[in-house]
Amino acid sequence: MWATANHLSSKSYKLCVVCTALCLIGCGTATSSLSSIVPYGVDLTGVWVLDESRSDEPPDNSKALQRLKAAEIEGKRSDSFGSILYAAQDFPVIAAKRLSIDQDESSIGISYGDGQHRDLIWGLQTRAEWNVDAGWEQRRLVVKSVVSHTQGTERYQIEPDGNTLVVNVAIRAGPDRRSFLRTYTRGQ
Repeated sequence: MWATANHLSSKSYKLCVVCTALCLIGCGTATSSLSSIVPYGVDLTGVWVLDESRSDEPPDNSKALQRLKAAEIEGKRSDSFGSILYAAQDFPVIAAKRLSIDQDESSIGISYGDGQHRDLIWGLQTRAEWNVDAGWEQRRLVVKSVVSHTQGTERYQIEPDGNTLVVNVAIRAGPDRRSFLRTYTRGQ
């Protein structure tokens, strides 16, 4: 009996070691899904001013807060981490009236005004609690950000005229999904 239990224990141990090794090989190092090579002729550097007539309105925080309070009064559970209420804070481009961008071959810095600034290198990185993947998809700068119950994707693209920057932002926060279009023109 003891020999049979020992034999099974040895088999179980070997099976556990093999499964763990296979899992570790399968996991590997995470890699970016985006290119780190700046497309030829694409340079977002400059000052960009919002064209309000061609842009979506940013979320109205007071209305979002009212909906959140109403849901709590009705006894519906609310997850503040999954609330679109914080979208403008987490994705400042959706409320920015002016962008100042500095770009080089390995990184980009974006100032949104009001002291908000973000520096990104191409590839995967962690910023505060956010996991961020920044890089290029064809001729667009793409920034994918994920934390807890929220994820967002920003796509920055210069129009063929060279003087118009279009930014598409898609956000999923808990059950809420929103998208925003922001259009900027090159400033002086």
